[in-house]
Amino acid sequence: MDETFSSIVWAVVLVGAVVSIYLARRHRRLRIKRLLILELLKGYFQGDMPADQLAQRAREITGRGFMQTTEFYSLAVAAFQRAIDAKLADQSHSREEERKLLGLFAALKNQFGLTDRFQVEAWRAGRE
Repeated sequence: MDETFSSIVWAVVLVGAVVSIYLARRHRRLRIKRLLILELLKGYFQGDMPADQLAQRAREITGRGFMQTTEFYSLAVAAFQRAIDAKLADQSHSREEERKLLGLFAALKNQFGLTDRFQVEAWRAGRE
């Protein structure tokens, strides 16, 4: 009886260790992919590459599944906001630069189909 209990405890400890190692490696891999996507988006909003090339490189890094998540959308919005903040920090920004960034964001949303999946519901009369 005592040996059986000891074997069960060691098996649970071993399974726990394997699961924790797996989760740690998975988290690290996802973090690296997120950082790579953020760098791609940063380059895109700086004008380094067109939207179709960005889409191709992003799919090579993460696959299609990630491109259809809210996490990717939030990364795109964050990169767009950083680009806007960088332009607005410089006092010599112009409306043309703002239009260019908005156009890039619109092209990005169209390329990945983000406009169809993520729509902001505005307040409507009669809805509370």
